[in-house]
Amino acid sequence: MKTEMQVLEKLRTLMARDLDSLRDSIEGITFDAITPDNITIDFPDPDNMRKSVMFFIQPDYEALESLSFSSDLASMNATVFILCKGEANATLIKKVFAYFNALFSLLGSNKTLDGFVDAARLVSMDYYPAVTASKNIVAIETALEIQWAKEY
Repeated sequence: MKTEMQVLEKLRTLMARDLDSLRDSIEGITFDAITPDNITIDFPDPDNMRKSVMFFIQPDYEALESLSFSSDLASMNATVFILCKGEANATLIKKVFAYFNALFSLLGSNKTLDGFVDAARLVSMDYYPAVTASKNIVAIETALEIQWAKEY
């Protein structure tokens, strides 16, 4: 049986593995290498960000539908927050959108998370030009839907 935490950990692992290779280069901007230290399964805490770029994966809610006598279709919704800090606002905007587009490409080209789930997709995005009243932190909030057969 695949648990919700296993699905979230798989997403985290793939993000750490693939985001750097999917991110576009932008002239004049230096990007941090994305490692598991940049990605946490937790609510975003901008005041305690360990890195200048952080991804926070927050599980939201889940719907279950009967598939068979031994499984349900789990449709879990999660939010991925992308936060960038510590540079000029114009640079942060370019960075946060570059990381969003890398996440978009990851989920568009790997809809099953390497065969671990039936489907994963981004369903919305919202940009925040300032976080916690600070112009030095920008963020993007993305909504994801992940589906898989949850066996009893």
